[in-house]
Amino acid sequence: MIEFAPVASTAVDHLRIILPLPSIEGSNSRSHWCVRQRSAKLDRFAAAVEARIKGVPCPLTNPVVVVDWYCKTKRMLDCDNALSRCKSYIDGLTDAGWWIDDKQIKTMIVSVYAPGEGAGFKGRVVITAIERPPKSSGLLRIDPSFG
Repeated sequence: MIEFAPVASTAVDHLRIILPLPSIEGSNSRSHWCVRQRSAKLDRFAAAVEARIKGVPCPLTNPVVVVDWYCKTKRMLDCDNALSRCKSYIDGLTDAGWWIDDKQIKTMIVSVYAPGEGAGFKGRVVITAIERPPKSSGLLRIDPSFG
């Protein structure tokens, strides 16, 4: 599910996608490289397809990416492992055209939530990309009522 919040021009202020938890085990898993590679490819393809269904009016030029990880069980991940498991999703969003190259992402905000902390997001990853305003316009403001 992607939600668009357009501004006055044809540019997009922010994009949001809700995906299941990635199937890839993470960077510390002891699985065979072929199994990890296959899982990463499937996650990347799933994110790209979900993002392409809605379409992207124009790519973000200076994105800030917010990753909200809603755990399925009481086993909590730290932010580093959550971000490394979401790498395939970020690559898939690059393939879908959210931004030209993932090198444009200068800021990533990662939050990990325990079960019950998200309203209906148990076992999901919510990725929001926000266009960073020009330096002359002040600070980045995230509207907490969005969603």
